[in-house]
Amino acid sequence: MYQQLKRASMALALGSVCIGAFAQQKTIQGTVKDSNGEPMIGVTITDQNGKAGGITDLDGNFTIQNVEPNTVLTFSYIGCKTQKIKVGGQKSWNITLEDDNAALDEVVVVGYGTMRKRDVTGSIASINSDKIAARGTTNLAESLQGSVPGVNITQSGSRAGAGFNIQVRGQASINKQAQPLYVIDGVVCDNMDFLNPDDIDRIDVLKDASSTAIYGSRASAGVIMITTKGSKGADKAQKATISYDGYYGVKKLARMPELMGANEFMDYRFARYTTLDGKSYDGSSRKGVDADGHPRYIIKDTDLNSAFLTRKGGTSYKDSKLYELMMDPSFDGYDWKKMVTRTAAQQNHFISAAGATDKVNYRVGMGYQGEENVFKGNDYERFNLKGAMDAKLSKIFDAGFSVNLSMSSTEDVCTDGTYSPYVNAFYFNPFVSPTDADGNLIPNPGAKAAFGSDAQFTSTYNPLIDLYDGNYTNETKKYTMMGNLYLRANIMKGLKFTTTFSPNYSHKRQGIFYATGINEGNDVGSTYYQKNKTNFASVANTSRMDWTWDNQIDYNETFGDHNIGAMALFSLYKSNTEYQYEEAKGIANDHTTFHNLSSASGDKNLSSSYNESSLESFAFRANYSYKGRYMATATLRADGSSRFADGNRWGWFPSVAAAWRISDETWMKQFSSWLDNTKLRVSYGVTGNNNVGDYVTIASATGPTYVTLGGTEVQGYHPNGLVNTALIWEKVKEFDLGLDLSFLKNRINVTADFYNRLSDGQIMSRSVPLETGEKTSTFNVGSVQNRGIELGMQFNIINKKDFSWSANVNFARNWNKIKELSNGKIDEVANNWFIGEPLNVLRDYTHTEVITDKGVTMHTMNGDKHYTLKEFYDKYGKKYKWYEGQVAVNDWNDDGKIDDSDKQIYGCTDPRWTGSLSTNIYFKGFDFSIMFYTKSGFWSRSYFHEKYMKYSDRGNAHMKLDYYIPAGAPIINHETGEITTATETHYGKYPYPNNSDTSMGGYFGDKGSAKGEGFQYQKTSFTKVKNITLGYTLPKNVVSKAGIRNLRVYMNILNPFCFTNYKGFDPEWASQSLQNGGPSSVTYQFGVNLKF
Repeated sequence: MYQQLKRASMALALGSVCIGAFAQQKTIQGTVKDSNGEPMIGVTITDQNGKAGGITDLDGNFTIQNVEPNTVLTFSYIGCKTQKIKVGGQKSWNITLEDDNAALDEVVVVGYGTMRKRDVTGSIASINSDKIAARGTTNLAESLQGSVPGVNITQSGSRAGAGFNIQVRGQASINKQAQPLYVIDGVVCDNMDFLNPDDIDRIDVLKDASSTAIYGSRASAGVIMITTKGSKGADKAQKATISYDGYYGVKKLARMPELMGANEFMDYRFARYTTLDGKSYDGSSRKGVDADGHPRYIIKDTDLNSAFLTRKGGTSYKDSKLYELMMDPSFDGYDWKKMVTRTAAQQNHFISAAGATDKVNYRVGMGYQGEENVFKGNDYERFNLKGAMDAKLSKIFDAGFSVNLSMSSTEDVCTDGTYSPYVNAFYFNPFVSPTDADGNLIPNPGAKAAFGSDAQFTSTYNPLIDLYDGNYTNETKKYTMMGNLYLRANIMKGLKFTTTFSPNYSHKRQGIFYATGINEGNDVGSTYYQKNKTNFASVANTSRMDWTWDNQIDYNETFGDHNIGAMALFSLYKSNTEYQYEEAKGIANDHTTFHNLSSASGDKNLSSSYNESSLESFAFRANYSYKGRYMATATLRADGSSRFADGNRWGWFPSVAAAWRISDETWMKQFSSWLDNTKLRVSYGVTGNNNVGDYVTIASATGPTYVTLGGTEVQGYHPNGLVNTALIWEKVKEFDLGLDLSFLKNRINVTADFYNRLSDGQIMSRSVPLETGEKTSTFNVGSVQNRGIELGMQFNIINKKDFSWSANVNFARNWNKIKELSNGKIDEVANNWFIGEPLNVLRDYTHTEVITDKGVTMHTMNGDKHYTLKEFYDKYGKKYKWYEGQVAVNDWNDDGKIDDSDKQIYGCTDPRWTGSLSTNIYFKGFDFSIMFYTKSGFWSRSYFHEKYMKYSDRGNAHMKLDYYIPAGAPIINHETGEITTATETHYGKYPYPNNSDTSMGGYFGDKGSAKGEGFQYQKTSFTKVKNITLGYTLPKNVVSKAGIRNLRVYMNILNPFCFTNYKGFDPEWASQSLQNGGPSSVTYQFGVNLKF
């Protein structure tokens, strides 16, 4: 659709050529089609003298009268190779024009306009609709993931409708990372989540400051330009087309982490009840450890009975349900995850119609998107309605409008980790049964009664009851309306004035309800009710209204070999956000959930807020090109923000850029046989960031505070803090050096960029003297530098009519560095901010490997040092709990003691580099594509490890742990069920779990004082296969009989493989809490692309 519209718009721009008649003998007629068999509208036909002969109509047909037999006709169309025919005696012709990749000059979207890609001087990356649709995702951000070097996109969780975090060229702000600016069909928006991916025509990502500076203060984090499918550009009549794009898929649980099975869990639990024997050994200062550092573990009878939950009155651990299950060869444990997960459905449908008369172009579309999560009870759906129209009112005036409406709904169960059925279900160990012998849910399946014991695993209430009874509700509805209305005056050739008004409204309502859960089958109520003895409801409403009024003058003219362009802009922007929150306890009826807060008999709470900001802007851009060989661009934008005080409201944001097409130089012609294009780009620009509160520079009263004066309690108010009215913009200064190359008739295309970004005058809090009455205030202090390289390569390996093969490779590497902080070049250790280091580094003690009977190696500043067990125990054993089977930390400064000077920076939560590889193959109607995406060299806080590798816990599920077992330690013989001892050492990766030291040496696990490296934080580098697609386009001579212009069917697999060393749910969202994260999934889709 897009290709046809673009062709039509470019060709019809040449349609001013009048249709003449050849004053000769006969009439010829025919049809012109493209290489895909589509009729071509607006193909220009001339004779050998350049005289106009005709132009093809809506069906690609042409008729030319009075043509001489010796006439040579030329058929020409922008973006296609011209074709010549000699008329001779033939009267009917079928002409096919082939694409000319060298001639096709792609148009990219830039700030407040478009530009030929060959004339671009900045760093801009583009993704077309075919690549977006091929990804088959429900979120536009995921379609963009891996497609643009330098754009780091991370999914924020596994939940249905989960969002994505987008970062362009590293983190530039210390305190609050700004999101990119989203410009959708010219409208500035705060997100793009409401768009249907099948309605996207193209995405252009503006990365360097020379490209983004035209947006000034809002562009420091990059600009993402999104163009939806529409009819702008066509100015001649064309047939109406109806298109349908849709798929249906199923989503299955995938790559579940390995948790302990029944016997593995029993072994771990048993070990956790073992203790040092408490005896004193000569030469050792620690009871239960001999002079060589070997521990002597035992298990007491009382502990053994506790480990197995011996029945009441029982005298042996064998008199227990656990022992019986453990010895049952058919028992493999109860699988709780199956109780809360499902095979889910996913679907997307978008139908649109577009067409034009000679005066009006239009497009309408509507879509539906539905996504179920593999977690039961978590669903997302969205409805879209879109319309656009452009009209030529007269020779001078054009006008048009577009509107994009969206309504989405997210149904969830609960995202509070305390009550989440998913989190609690996954946490039960494999010996805990959810049901009794009759299949009824057990209210407290891990408690004493379930095992007939005086001890228990856990008192946690059965989460399946809350899930199946629907005791928890978390419903979010979002409504979005984005509009655009413009009037354009074509004053004279090359000069036009456009005024555009763009309103943008959104409303979000989130309702949460925790029911009592009391019903005929449940007299104790929900988990929430049991803890709070009431129910709870809350409703949060957020309404946001933005509008932008742009007034723009454009001038473009060509003088011989010189092309100049200029744009001037005056813009007004205003935004207001209103927030209201209500909560209450004691709702009269569970069935009304959060819809009846007025019936509450318990505590009520009400809060609200209102924020408003405005921006006034002036901008100017000038472009110059000489022979398409030397190009220059200069921009200047001035923004005045209401967020800053008088005298500091205005910020100036200039940029300059130049490009040199070296391949057009005469001395480069010797390489023209293999070198098609060489363009060198260089740019420098300044963008801004006013990412602060709307009223941060305004003094106001806050409170109330209640104080007692003269024995009477009174209500008072106080200032909102120490206000800094001298606060000004953060500024990001960026230099970019780029190179664009094309080889071997455009078979190889390379784009490379080096950038250096300095974010200066960071808006940060810093300490102030106590005499001010405040602790901190906000100042412009600190700076952050980002340097990086980006590489994009496209290979058109084979390009024939029936067979083509292409591949794309992207790579990006960013170096982030703190240059200055709130107190100058002084580290802020409490925040893990260090001069010369990246923003998001991790600093702590680093752990050694497990101390074995063969000793251990320590990493120190003086190099690695290996100690025998005795040497190590003699040096450190008296001070620390370090002996065989435990974990030590590295004595980095090698002084024999462990203190803060031994802490090291061991990792960073930002990837060292990102990359992608995609390939596409087409053969006689079949198409195949696959995409790999990788993020490498980064760590994440793993809530999975914190919960499932918790050494202090011995009653709940655990991840598989290959832990160390010293020779002589008590173990279970699973063949006989007897307790015996380990005859030889098992050299596992993790420390030996025991009950004498649950911190495993004082520095490991949830009880240790070094919870970071190896426990809370894990390496999470990964490579994913994002999608595999196989499609088939039916022959046109088959589908045309049914009135169909194009029909393609395809199958798509999303996220089928992930290669990683991370042992949790999914490395991409490892840093999310368990209630927001969760398992990975694989989606299998079947889809159709249909056009009438």
